[in-house]
Amino acid sequence: MKLSGKLCAIMMLVAVLFIHIDYRAANSEELPAPQLVTDAWMFIAAYKADPEVLKSMLPEGLEPNPEGQVVINMYTVPDGNETSGFGPYTLTYLTVELAGQDSYVMNSDIKYPGRYFIFYFNSSPVMREFTKKAGIPVNDNTNVLTTTEVEDGKLTATLSIDGKPAIISTADVGSELGNFGGGHLNYFGLITEKPDGKTVNKVVKYPIPWNGGIVETKNAKVTITAPEGHPLNDVKPIADPTWAVWTKGSFVYPQYQVINEYTDDASD
Repeated sequence: MKLSGKLCAIMMLVAVLFIHIDYRAANSEELPAPQLVTDAWMFIAAYKADPEVLKSMLPEGLEPNPEGQVVINMYTVPDGNETSGFGPYTLTYLTVELAGQDSYVMNSDIKYPGRYFIFYFNSSPVMREFTKKAGIPVNDNTNVLTTTEVEDGKLTATLSIDGKPAIISTADVGSELGNFGGGHLNYFGLITEKPDGKTVNKVVKYPIPWNGGIVETKNAKVTITAPEGHPLNDVKPIADPTWAVWTKGSFVYPQYQVINEYTDDASD
C-alpha cells in the first residue's frame, strides 16, 4: 500500500514528537510535583521487626505503630509511558508503620497505618533527584536494581546491590485481578537543612492517592541477604509477613506538607 507524501510527513512528525517526549522524560533534571505512575505491578508486605530499632529510626513527633511492623514495596516500571515524567525505573523501599497517622480507604472501615520511609533503593537518577529533594532517604549506592518475576504461580522479587541480592521476597500468586479499591496512603519523610550552622529538621507528609486491584497472594516470605554490616540487617524480619499482596495499581507522588519542624541543639 502506497502512502501519500502528506501522510508520510504527518507520521514522521508524530514519531519525532514521541521520541522527543520520551527523551525529555528520561533526561529531565527538574520535574514538577505531583507525578503520576500507572498500572505498576508491586509486591507489598508487612512484617514484624525489632520494635526498639524501628522506634530509633523515627524523627521527633512520629511514633511507631504498636504492631512494630515494616512495610516493604518491591516493583518495576519498565515502560516510561506509565509515568508522567519519571521514565522507566525499579524500586524497593521499606517503611516503618506509624501510630496515629492512619490512611483513608474508599468505602471501607479499614485504616492502613501511616508509613515513614527508612530505605529507598531506586535505579533511576531522575527519580533519585526528585525524591531526595522531597525528604525521602534515597540510596547512596546508585548500582541498585529490583526485579520481579512470576513463573508457574511463584513470584520472586529481588533487590540487588552491586549485582548481589540484598532482599529476596517470594509468594504464591494467582492470575485473576480483583478486589479493586482506592484511597489515600499517608507516607512521611524528613528534610534536613543547615542554615546558620544549625540543623533544622522538617518532618514532611506525602498524602498519596492510589487505586488498583490485587490477585490472590499466599505463603509470602521476605529474606534480607545484605552483607554483614549493611543497615538493612537492622530491620530483618523476626517472623513471616503478617500480610502480603501482589497488586497492580496507580498512584501519585504528590507535593509534601511540613507537619513538624525542630532544630538540633548541636552546631557544626
